[in-house]
Amino acid sequence: MKKFAKKLKVFLKFSYLLVFFSMVYSCQNEEFTPSDATNNKTATTKLKTTLVAPFSAKISSGNCNTDCIKVDGPYFKTTDQQIVTWGGPNNDKFSKTVDIEYYNTTTAFILKIKSTNGWKDLVIDGVSSWTTGPVAAGAWGTLTIPLGSGWNTCDIKKFALQITGNGPQAVFDVNYSLFGVCNECVASFTGKAISCGQSREALYKFKSVSDLSYFKIQGGLTNFTGTNAVVTVIGGTNTTTTQSTPSGSSNRIIKVEGAIFKCSEITIRVTWNSTNTGSIITGSWSISTNNPSVALAPIAGLTCN
Repeated sequence: MKKFAKKLKVFLKFSYLLVFFSMVYSCQNEEFTPSDATNNKTATTKLKTTLVAPFSAKISSGNCNTDCIKVDGPYFKTTDQQIVTWGGPNNDKFSKTVDIEYYNTTTAFILKIKSTNGWKDLVIDGVSSWTTGPVAAGAWGTLTIPLGSGWNTCDIKKFALQITGNGPQAVFDVNYSLFGVCNECVASFTGKAISCGQSREALYKFKSVSDLSYFKIQGGLTNFTGTNAVVTVIGGTNTTTTQSTPSGSSNRIIKVEGAIFKCSEITIRVTWNSTNTGSIITGSWSISTNNPSVALAPIAGLTCN
């Protein structure tokens, strides 16, 4: 009888140990599949038994109301991180760190994911959205979501994100304001001959990359005849136009002065009569400003073809 009781005691201890290690192994390798994610009741039950409240640290950059993006970047990224723990009596025997990063380009919304345990699927608003296969531990996986046409600055990109596989899922709330595309601003000073013969027309344009409180555009018209040229100025602020003829010369000097805002353009259209039969219809035109960094090359005499 004593031998039987002793054997029974040993058997019970062995059984307890077997059950304990089976539970630990089960917790360590538990995974969430897309079907779990779409079944709220099942997913909630599993979270309660294996997942403690995750640590999250979201960091955003930029302001869609004041900042903008260019085609080749830089972009304004939001990052977030969760540390997921599970297993053991306190659900903290095992852990993994899941990082995400997201932003928009001029054509797409970019979502990047990395986990210290690797991951297998992305579930967006309950829909499995990853088709590339498992992603290794420590490697980034990137999902590109086209923006399509008609999107506007500060439109909201918002969805529930679940990252599944290799332990309990990580859950994020993605909420991002799209950044608009910058208006490209390149300084330029150009001239073009519009009309030749005795009745002539030339067009000059200037665009600044800075606010300028003063600019002067000056140039000549060759073999000028008749009354003053007609000078039409569009753009700029507080602009004035003057004309003069150098002593002993048949040329006419045109001078346009004023101010201009950053990325705006001023257009100067000049029409006049001339007896010049040559192909070059103007003299050199140049620009000077109150900002030494805005220095553009002069325009040589315009030529009629």
